Amino acid sequence: MSLLEDAPSRCLKVFVAKTMQNAFFAKVTELCRASGIPYYAVEARALDEMLDGESHQGVAASVAQAPMIALADAEGLLPAAPAPIMAVVADHVQDPRNLGAMIRSAEAAGAAFVALPARRGALPTGTVAKTSAGASLRLPLASAGNVANAVRELQKAGLWAIGLDESARATIYDSPIPARCLFVVGSEGEGISRTAAAACDETLRIPADCGPGSLNASVALSVAMFEWLRLNRMSYLRSENA
Repeated sequence: MSLLEDAPSRCLKVFVAKTMQNAFFAKVTELCRASGIPYYAVEARALDEMLDGESHQGVAASVAQAPMIALADAEGLLPAAPAPIMAVVADHVQDPRNLGAMIRSAEAAGAAFVALPARRGALPTGTVAKTSAGASLRLPLASAGNVANAVRELQKAGLWAIGLDESARATIYDSPIPARCLFVVGSEGEGISRTAAAACDETLRIPADCGPGSLNASVALSVAMFEWLRLNRMSYLRSENA
C-alpha cells in the first residue's frame, strides 16, 4: 500500500491473490487503475511459486529500484545550525531486511537521510521497501561511492561522525551525543570497517550486559538514534515552542 500510495512510479505490475479480502482487493486495484499500473488476479499458489516461499499476504509487486540522490544533494537537506540534525551512513550492510529495518527506524527517529555505498552492499530493492514498511520510499537515500570519503564529506558539512563499534571503549551514554550528528553503522558480520572507523570523530558502543551475544546492527543503530532524539531533538522542539 505504501508503494502504491507514495511511489507508484516505481511499481511496474501488481499480482493479487483471488482469495484476497474484497475490500483490500478493491483498494489495491483502485490505486493501480489510478496510476495506470497493470494488475493481475492470480491463484495464491502462483504467488508462492513466484516468491519462492516468501511471505506475501496475498499481494506482490514487481518494482523498479529506488532512485538514490547524490551525496552532495543530501548535504543540501541539512538545516542550518543550530538546528539539530542526524543522518546515517551504512557501511556495506549486506542483508536487505536489515537495511530495511535500519531505514524504518531512521525515518522514525527523524534522520535527514541514509547514505549507502553503491557497491558491495544491499541496495533499496523491493525487499527493503517491504521490510522498511515503505520508509525507503519516503526517506532520502544517498549514494556514497566510498564510505570513509562520505564520512569526511559530511564532517565538512558540520556533522560529528560517530562509528558504532561493539569493541569501542566508550558507550553512547558516557557523554552527550552532539546535536548535529552522523551515525556510521557496519555490516552484520564484520561491523564497521577499519577505514570507516578511522574517518569517524569517535567510535562508541551500545552497552549490553546480558551475556556474550552482541546486538543486531539495526537494533544498535536504533538505540543510538533514539538516544540522540531524546537528548537533542526533543529538547530543541520544546525550546522552539516555549
